[in-house]
Amino acid sequence: MVELIIDTTYLLPLFGVRVGLRDFDRLFPRLLDEFDVAYSPVSLIEAKWIILALTRRNIMLRMRMLERYIRGLKGILAEERLKATELTNPLIEEVADKLLLNVGLKDYFDRMIYSTTKYYNATLLTEDEELMKIAEAKPGLTIKITSWNKMIEKLS
Repeated sequence: MVELIIDTTYLLPLFGVRVGLRDFDRLFPRLLDEFDVAYSPVSLIEAKWIILALTRRNIMLRMRMLERYIRGLKGILAEERLKATELTNPLIEEVADKLLLNVGLKDYFDRMIYSTTKYYNATLLTEDEELMKIAEAKPGLTIKITSWNKMIEKLS
């Protein structure tokens, strides 16, 4: 059973990208110990996309970050406490399409992560305010949602 799905933000530090989350290095392992945590495989693609965008103008940094991505990916795939969700299925796609057509959520990665969370009836851990608003206000598309600051209260 998947209890908590983490947004891409929480994978980025594993690839060497700083995200400024309070006590992340100390509390993320506890999160994995205390919850049944999963990520959407879409987040792995989004993370690489972010790395490529951040390093667009610096080829040396890009080379280092791409190497770091491979190391991080190996670590994520080997971490038994962190599971991958199903990439997609008709129900996930149906919700993702509703998010696009009925709500206007343009970010494909966000739509897939959100709809995967709904499919698994899990809680989404995210910093994305647009997703938070959708989760609370859109009948038929609501999900359980939380942020890092709320989560660290449970972990501290």
